[in-house]
Amino acid sequence: MRKLLSKFKFKWWTWEIDTLKLLPFAFLVLAFLPILPYETKDGKLISVMGYEAGEKNFYRLNLDKEIMDLTNTDMPDFSKQKKYLLNRGYSEEKAKCVNIRDLYLYDYFYTNQMQIYLNKWATSPVPIIMLTKTLMKDILSRELISSSSYETFEKLKKECKKFGNIVPPPGYLDNTFKYEKK
Repeated sequence: MRKLLSKFKFKWWTWEIDTLKLLPFAFLVLAFLPILPYETKDGKLISVMGYEAGEKNFYRLNLDKEIMDLTNTDMPDFSKQKKYLLNRGYSEEKAKCVNIRDLYLYDYFYTNQMQIYLNKWATSPVPIIMLTKTLMKDILSRELISSSSYETFEKLKKECKKFGNIVPPPGYLDNTFKYEKK
């Protein structure tokens, strides 16, 4: 391949330009230009893949205000919630189940909102910026987004199913909907 490309030389210049040396430079220049297809709809930048960009400045790498605000929000104080539930007459075990269920709900909405903000932030029509933001998004999503698993949720369902409607009924997550009668 190198031999083939090195045979093509521009002869109309007073000096010869080697295309093999020119191609990497051209790719490097193109990587910093906004060449990926995009359009503006309702004043918003939309990539050809349908993702909305967070800002109109193609070359901005710093995090959006929404991401920073979301990461700076405090988690609800679940110990206060547990005290409140105990004062309302809940048993220790039922208060624990409600706490864990609410923690799962909070985690779900936090994770969902953070993923929306990160996807919006990573879109750019400049290839090198989009690649950099995509790598940064991957690192941020590994650090900022918790990973709840079905195994831990199944443990919660097992421990708390005696309290009725605190957790989804059996079969809900695997679409069998085999509701148990009490």
